[in-house]
Amino acid sequence: MPKPNTSRIMDAQRQRQQISKKAQNYVPSTIYLQVVGSGARGVPNTLYLFTDQKRYLFNCGESTQRLAHEHKVKLTRLDHIFITNKTWKNIGGLPGLSLTLQDVGVPNITLHGPEGLDELYKATKRFVIMKDMNVTLAPCSPSEDFVDNVMTVKYVLLRPENILKPDLNPAKKPKLSSDTTSAAFEEFIHDETDYYNPDIRNMEEKKNNNFKQKNKSPEKETVRKKAERALHELEGKSQCTVAYICTLKKRLGTLDLAKCVEKGVKPGPLLGQLKSGHDVILPDGTHVKSKDVKTPDDPGPVFIVLEVPDISYLNVDDFSSHYNNGHNSVENIPVVVVHFTPPHVFRHPIYRMFISKFGPTTHHLVLNEDNTCLGSEAVHRTQHRLHVLDADVFPLLRDASIPAMWKSQPPTEGIVGKANCLEELKNRIAFAQFQNIIRMEETIKDNITECPETKYDFMTGRTLTMFHLRPKKCLDRSAEPKLHVQDYIKETMEVEGFSKSLEQYREIVSKMGSKKEMFKAEYPKVIFLGTGSCIPSKTRNTSAIVIQIDENRSMLLDCGEGTFGQLVRFFGPKRVNNFLRTLRAIYISHLHADHHMGLIGVLQARREAFSDQSRVPYEPVQLLAPGQIVTWLLLYDQQFESIRDDYALITNQSLLEAKSNSLGTEMTPASLSRIGVQHIRTCLVSHCPNAFGVAIDVDGKHKITYSGDTIPCKELVTIGQNSTLLIHEATMEDELAEEARIKMHSTTSQAIQIGREMNAKYTVLTHFSQRYARLPRLSAHILHDNTSVGVAFDNMQIRMKDLELLPYMYAPLQLMFAEHCVELEVKAAHRARRRERGTGSPPPAGKHIHYSLPGSTPPATDVSTPPTPATTSNDSDKQLDSIDDVTEQTNDQLTKFGTPVRDHSASSTRSVEHRRPYRPASAESSLTKFGTPVRDHSASSTRSVEHRRPYRPASAESSRGAISNIQFVTLLAIGAHRRAKVQDHEDTIRPLSQLLAL
Repeated sequence: MPKPNTSRIMDAQRQRQQISKKAQNYVPSTIYLQVVGSGARGVPNTLYLFTDQKRYLFNCGESTQRLAHEHKVKLTRLDHIFITNKTWKNIGGLPGLSLTLQDVGVPNITLHGPEGLDELYKATKRFVIMKDMNVTLAPCSPSEDFVDNVMTVKYVLLRPENILKPDLNPAKKPKLSSDTTSAAFEEFIHDETDYYNPDIRNMEEKKNNNFKQKNKSPEKETVRKKAERALHELEGKSQCTVAYICTLKKRLGTLDLAKCVEKGVKPGPLLGQLKSGHDVILPDGTHVKSKDVKTPDDPGPVFIVLEVPDISYLNVDDFSSHYNNGHNSVENIPVVVVHFTPPHVFRHPIYRMFISKFGPTTHHLVLNEDNTCLGSEAVHRTQHRLHVLDADVFPLLRDASIPAMWKSQPPTEGIVGKANCLEELKNRIAFAQFQNIIRMEETIKDNITECPETKYDFMTGRTLTMFHLRPKKCLDRSAEPKLHVQDYIKETMEVEGFSKSLEQYREIVSKMGSKKEMFKAEYPKVIFLGTGSCIPSKTRNTSAIVIQIDENRSMLLDCGEGTFGQLVRFFGPKRVNNFLRTLRAIYISHLHADHHMGLIGVLQARREAFSDQSRVPYEPVQLLAPGQIVTWLLLYDQQFESIRDDYALITNQSLLEAKSNSLGTEMTPASLSRIGVQHIRTCLVSHCPNAFGVAIDVDGKHKITYSGDTIPCKELVTIGQNSTLLIHEATMEDELAEEARIKMHSTTSQAIQIGREMNAKYTVLTHFSQRYARLPRLSAHILHDNTSVGVAFDNMQIRMKDLELLPYMYAPLQLMFAEHCVELEVKAAHRARRRERGTGSPPPAGKHIHYSLPGSTPPATDVSTPPTPATTSNDSDKQLDSIDDVTEQTNDQLTKFGTPVRDHSASSTRSVEHRRPYRPASAESSLTKFGTPVRDHSASSTRSVEHRRPYRPASAESSRGAISNIQFVTLLAIGAHRRAKVQDHEDTIRPLSQLLAL
């Protein structure tokens, strides 16, 4: 998770406070409501209030941050978050979002909601460290409104009608289960470890292995009694939701200067009086009314946000001053009412009668599980592209909630030969994927229904649905996400060289087909749901991996925020319940938030899946986790929602290899049989206190080892010996080894080396830093001899018989994401130059220093570079033919300064000259990155913003050279060029045409 830089955060906070002060005296002119999460199953019901001064958020469920990041909804401008009800659906995204807001310099966040809402931060204090941001809970009282320069918010507290009535037959209070209050768990509860303290690397083994019960005096209150007392005190607090009646501040009309001139008003103080709404008398005695020279005032529309969890919470008199009954003023009638109310209450006749009281002029925006929109277009875009490579490993998602668009293709007359075949191939692939989506769309529709008595304006909330409140009042669906399948296929297939690389990969698949037929077993199967680190991005979610042991049993390795949403996308909203009923165990590697903040959402969804199928008896899932997790789960159970019956905790400490005996682990044979595995072993790894790796012997034939987060660890090698599959974190590239060591993570080469040491048959890399959004940067020496290493993607499924294909995927993947790979090389070149400037004087003009990858030997001498004239795409091949004096190592590894970059500034495309001389005083030496000059820190040379070339997408014809150059870079970088056998002592680069032919 993010580790704050205090000085940087303080600077950002000061800037933010200065901006806020300037805006306090002005009423915003642009205001709209925007849906972030539709409330569909697997996504949050989150509403964003945008003004041109401040931002507000209503509810913050899991994946709020990820959806906001994808759709560029700026949550960093938040000051206030309004929560309607203390359920995980509404607050599951708060911990992760708070860490991000703290990291970008937000000084204060004010929560509005039911009493006890701030207890969430006390419950998560071990893994959500709020040192540089203050989180406060506003007193939500009906007698005291919230007021700022944007709006006035009135709180309406909703409670069940019978909450104050005495119960003649009170039910017995639920007791905490005995396993959660055992002596060992009490030891975990009293542990006060700081999991983000950089000085703490790991717990000593003795501290984890020796759990002795403390001698307790009779006077000491047990955890059981404390918990029961807390339940009694919080009983009333938990049964309350808060509705918000929001009234925007009145905005005065603007002064029409043309009308002022017409009335004879001269420049001066009279204009200010008219603008303020005062009538004036001119020197000639003319009476000028303010309303005659101004646009009409905006009185400030009203909107209501509410959630009624049960019909007993609804008291219609609470909103009587806003009903359209002929007695209330028009200004008090809400323009829109936002309903977070669950479907079974929304359909209730009493609730429909309540809706009818607002009259036909009020719009109703519905955000609940009747909606279907999951909101992410980027996830589909990546999956459609990967699906072209391998339809089995990268299946299309079963989320058909985003409409797919199809545009008719222009006639292909004039396109002949190979180009025509390629065009037909693109259309055929796109149309096949489009048809699959259409078939799924027919089975998924929103379930919002209208009132049978009277038709009211019910609006289904979808991601990026907007309702404008100022200056106009209207619904706007133009920004809602859509799928453009043809574009996804086109941008993949048009990369020069990809089609050939794809053909070569499919030839490999066909050759291996007969061998794969020998292994007909579909299980065990591994599904990657989250392959990113720290915070979720639009292409990689936080850690989560499914192991499907057989068709009736599965387990989950780690459970980052948004894991349930990923399950819904992969299996579909209908089939996800079938999977959840097969989920027997959840393993948590350590207590950093990005590895377990999705746990409660999965537990609740699993219980709901069993409630839909009464024939299958409900059993709690076996939770294999560090024992310290019990504190968080116990506090959430006491203060928010009951979850204690949804899991049975087995501590990772009890599964340590050192504690196992001849009979296996402390897990009973019945527990292992229920999960469907033979053995489960854990070991301590070097990342943070109480961090674990795990080895799972599935059936005696297949062994899967998962590292969690760690630096290279011998203990993991020990328990993972002879694994079929090692899933190892590879957060950073090899050049950032020192940064990885400081943050206690592994590089790609380190992860691969661990696989070799444990004699793992295959290694799959995961948990990539979000700087590698598409593809990690692997060293060339790894790629030259890669027969066992694969790269994980979200929504990737692997059967054991598919493992041998993974190493062959990297070459076409590098071409598929060529621009991303070029960008990584550009950044690497920057780092190399910074290191060079920091360690010595820059090289003289006309010389180029080779920056070698780790594990290689740099050339003994510099290579002289003759002046090279500027070229265009038409003669780039000739230029490459004429380059001399390049060593064999340069052919094997990517020369940093010779990275071809697409220049969008004109109709032609040029490549940066290979081995361009280092010219520190020249503005021309600045590295051009996708058409944007990058600042050169070497001397006084900094290209001004005015000289930046505007972005102009190149035409298909003019971009041919750029694509060719990008392919040339990737061929050198990824090892596809290894088929070009470079002879010993060869000192020239092969012509580009020869490389492409190979």
